[in-house]
Amino acid sequence: MLELEKPKVEEPKTNRLVVAILGLIVVGLIGAVIWIATSKPDIKPALPNAIRAGNADFDNYHSKVALELVDKIVHPNMLGQAQYEIQVRVTNRGERTITGLELAGRMIDLNDQLLKEGISVPIPRARKNLAPGETFLASVKIDAPAKITEDQVKDLLFELRGLQF
Repeated sequence: MLELEKPKVEEPKTNRLVVAILGLIVVGLIGAVIWIATSKPDIKPALPNAIRAGNADFDNYHSKVALELVDKIVHPNMLGQAQYEIQVRVTNRGERTITGLELAGRMIDLNDQLLKEGISVPIPRARKNLAPGETFLASVKIDAPAKITEDQVKDLLFELRGLQF
């Protein structure tokens, strides 16, 4: 009997090409993840066109915006962390309509050090504006840092941070 010799099939170069392309894609993805992880986001104010402390209009009008503490609420989650909410009654005692309001809440530890800060923009997000003489309820939420318990929080403070007219 004759034995037929099978011709040797050369390894196609396409396998090497596929492996090389996949390797480049993986390297590119790793590079992209590293670049995204190390880049810092632009820190923008919560209310971009607001007037703030140091501006003559803000300094003259902020005393006409009354902030009254209504309640401080702790919302625990299943991970053992908590979100703190400061509810504030805001009254416009001035003569101008407020079209933008930025509130800041601060979490203070037992050593009077700032633990975390939260920003809220109730006007225009929750309400269109606040006319002279009007009052509404606003809140600022602060997510507690990891491993911070309620016993380590001395106080929750709030302040008016920005205004728009």
